[in-house]
Parts: sequence; C-alpha cells; structure tokens
Amino acid sequence: MEPLPDVPLLLARVLGLPASSVPLLADRLEALGGLAGLETTGVEGLGRGTLSRAEMRRLERVLALVDAFGKSVPLPARVSDAGEVAAHFRPRLASLEVESFWVLMLDARARPIGSECIARGTLTACLVHPREVFAPALRRRAAQIVVVHNHPSGDPEPSAEDVELTERLVEAGDLLGIPVVDHLVVARGGHRSLARPAPRRVRKGI
Repeated sequence: MEPLPDVPLLLARVLGLPASSVPLLADRLEALGGLAGLETTGVEGLGRGTLSRAEMRRLERVLALVDAFGKSVPLPARVSDAGEVAAHFRPRLASLEVESFWVLMLDARARPIGSECIARGTLTACLVHPREVFAPALRRRAAQIVVVHNHPSGDPEPSAEDVELTERLVEAGDLLGIPVVDHLVVARGGHRSLARPAPRRVRKGI
C-alpha cells in the first residue's frame, strides 16, 4: 500500500509556493481537519495571510477539480448490493485523515431512509458503541441497517477490531430486531464487506 500523500507539500507545489510556506499551510490544514475540512470551508477557512489572492484563486480551481472527481454516487431507490453503498460513501470518506463511522438506515424493502455519522476518531481508531449505532435507526424506525467506516491508511482490509465490532453490532441488531446486513470498510484502496447472510425476512435487501 502506498504511503499517505503529504497534502500540505503537494498543495504548495501545485500552487507554486516556496518550501518555507509548508509548515504554516500544514498547521492551517490540521486545524480544519485536513483536505476534507478545507473542501467544506472553502479557501477562506485557511484564514488571512496564508495565501495571496492569486494563490487562493488557484486553490479554488484545485478544490473544484477534487470535488468533481470525488462526487458521491447517489444511492439507488432500493439498495441491492454492497457496491452501491461503497460507491455512495467511498468518495467522501476515503480521503478523510481520521476514521469516521456511519450508519445507513433502510426500510423493509431495502429503500434508504437516511444516513448519519455517529462517531469520528483518530488516524487509526474510532470508538463506537452499539447504542450510538442503533439510536438513529430506532428514531427513523429502520427495518435494517448497513454500517460503514473508513480506513485513513488507504488499506480497506478489515482489522480484528473491525470483525469484533461487527459481531457485537450483529448481536445487538438481532436483539433489537434491526438486522445489520453489512459492515463496509472503505479506503483509497477500495472497499471490503464484512457481510453475513441476511435474515429471510429481509433477504430481498442488500
């Protein structure tokens, strides 16, 4: 797996900035939460004095290009496989510099009824408790859920902790009557599914 790119250094090179500007750019990006945070706030989020007006205009064009490449694919009216869920979440999660954990809520016919980020963590971990995962599903009266989280390392292979968490969530979902029909890990290197066979009553779903 290729190492994570040095985003401040790459941006400095694209914008034609001197090497001496990289530490300040790195500090501002870190305060925003990385490139994803910059995409959310726009170039103004860097604050005054970081870039000249011309450099800010160039950066706006760079962000527009990143946005064009990273557009999420809309979820279909009825979710039928893990690839559809990955295509929706991977563009916006794979580039994040910390782990985030999402729950996608589906009705009994596997139609999406909402999604919610329930936790954000560090570069290598995101602490998740079943009650946070199922709280939005209970509020929305979901019949089943898919959970999704990213690996900032770029490697989508599930860790032992991912497998253990999946087992805990499946058990909790069985008790609540809200099956966890899949757990997806998304990353720059692709996506992986920790799926289990779906219960008969929702087999037509994902």
